[in-house]
Amino acid sequence: MPSLSSGESASVMEYLMSLDHPSREVANEINAAAAWFEASKVMGYGWVGERRSPERKFTAVEGAGPLWARYYSLTTGKPIFGDRDKTIHDDVMELSQERRNGYGWYGAAPVRALAEYAEWKEKQEIGSRK
Repeated sequence: MPSLSSGESASVMEYLMSLDHPSREVANEINAAAAWFEASKVMGYGWVGERRSPERKFTAVEGAGPLWARYYSLTTGKPIFGDRDKTIHDDVMELSQERRNGYGWYGAAPVRALAEYAEWKEKQEIGSRK
């Protein structure tokens, strides 16, 4: 399904930050990615229950997060989830049990990218003062 993907985007962001002397355009894209990750993170929710259990739910969990949905709609910017019958849902709990529990719909890959971003941003600011 056409979408933004948090895990792959985090990897691209990390790659771009590894470049020596990135252009202004690349730096702007890195900054935009960090802003998008901050704006799209999911706080206070997580999985409750065993992975293969029909009772497993993605629900409010105090202190949980940050997490990011695997896919985000290109039009709404909200998380989207695809089922085996090729339907697209905006709530992971609407998916069939097999699909809901058998796929990594939420992850934390951007945590590392954002931590690296903080260091990268500081180096860019120090470099621009010289």
